[in-house]
Amino acid sequence: MPGSGFRTIPQLLPPGLRENKEPFAGDYEIYWSIYIRCNNKRKLREIHIPALEALIGKPHGGKGWLLENEDYDEDRDRSLQRIVALQRLNGPYNDRFLVDFMKTLYSLSPYWTIQARLDPSHPHGVYVNARFERETAPEAPAVVDAMVELEGSFTDAMGGESGRYLGTGQRIGGDSEPGGSR
Repeated sequence: MPGSGFRTIPQLLPPGLRENKEPFAGDYEIYWSIYIRCNNKRKLREIHIPALEALIGKPHGGKGWLLENEDYDEDRDRSLQRIVALQRLNGPYNDRFLVDFMKTLYSLSPYWTIQARLDPSHPHGVYVNARFERETAPEAPAVVDAMVELEGSFTDAMGGESGRYLGTGQRIGGDSEPGGSR
């Protein structure tokens, strides 16, 4: 069918998720993955993270950012620090999720590449993937790469065995409670 490629979106789903034809009616989550140019972890914690949170709030619900230990990757840029957070939103989807999401994104940067499926009746729910990159950051927070996703939370559909994990195997946001949007 001509144009059918425009209907697909590269959303990663948990392995073993059963196919469902019903509209997604569960909770949602926003996954934050941010690279900050900073050689010093103390400076990251004391300067860059507070500056970032002054712009976007605390999407981790007060539990703090997880610092990804990427030492297993010998080829990585050592001047970059990756922080991640998972923000839980009580479902089902409503347009306030998207409005708050977009306001938060644009408080960080005016330039984003965004892909979205804004159909709440889709079996996988609404999905938005936003990304921006820049070579240098002139001031704190020195964010040079960010990827943020708004999507349905499939953890309950998978019997609590699904979720997001760091490269080291540490679960992201596994013990947090749903907190709603900021």
